[in-house]
Amino acid sequence: MTTEHPWYAAAQLLQPALIRLLDHLRRQLETSGWQGEYETVELPTSEPQVLYWLHLRRGDRHQRVNLWELCYEICFTDYTPDLDYAGIHDFQVGEVTADMGLLDAAGEVDWHQLDQKAQRVVAAMFAGLEYPLD
Repeated sequence: MTTEHPWYAAAQLLQPALIRLLDHLRRQLETSGWQGEYETVELPTSEPQVLYWLHLRRGDRHQRVNLWELCYEICFTDYTPDLDYAGIHDFQVGEVTADMGLLDAAGEVDWHQLDQKAQRVVAAMFAGLEYPLD
């Protein structure tokens, strides 16, 4: 059950978002023509940070994707990810808003809504790879 603090909702959503994200990435990689390899990087900072990267390859094209950024896009409303960001954002309350539509009336994760949003985020990311803005 969530409380009124906005970070409780975000914290409750982050792990389920990562689970759904990885599943949809796997499915997309099976049919997209892209090859992917995952990497876990532990940053030696005063507060340990763990980054999860997806390295994508197709022909001579390479793309590095920060999976936390995609999770943030799933968990927050109106969040635009920086897929190649090399750290973990230290958000302040008010800078981002948890997507409360991903929780049911009892404050529990609505897995159907979370799954649907994760699927949209992954599809949009792969569409962006097909038509890069550069």
